[in-house]
Amino acid sequence: MSIMTLPSLPRIDGIALIVEDAMIVAYDVAAMLGDFGAAEVVICATLDDAMRKIAEGLLPTLALLDIDLGGETSLAAARALAERAVPILYSTGYDHEPELLGTFPSGAMLDKPYTGDDIARALVAMGFKAT
Repeated sequence: MSIMTLPSLPRIDGIALIVEDAMIVAYDVAAMLGDFGAAEVVICATLDDAMRKIAEGLLPTLALLDIDLGGETSLAAARALAERAVPILYSTGYDHEPELLGTFPSGAMLDKPYTGDDIARALVAMGFKAT
């Protein structure tokens, strides 16, 4: 994980939400988001867990959602977060049909596998300010 190739790093203040069913990926991404300044990273392995956290009032500064959660998609969480104006960064390890992706609220896309540099570039493109 190298995030040193950019002249300055985008900053995430506050809480980051990761919805990812592959825990090794989730923990790696959590470490990367911590490097970008996330004060707390909440990891949800299932759509139900993510929806519960959102219903309980979780309002993250950024959400990173895996599109395919082992037989279901993160679409419901994406819609709930978009209604709350949460910036969304999607990740996928598959070539999804354009029709499926068209049902998701707007956000940046990461193709797995991705690096800290990939996340940094996506965050800058999403408007997160560099430090």
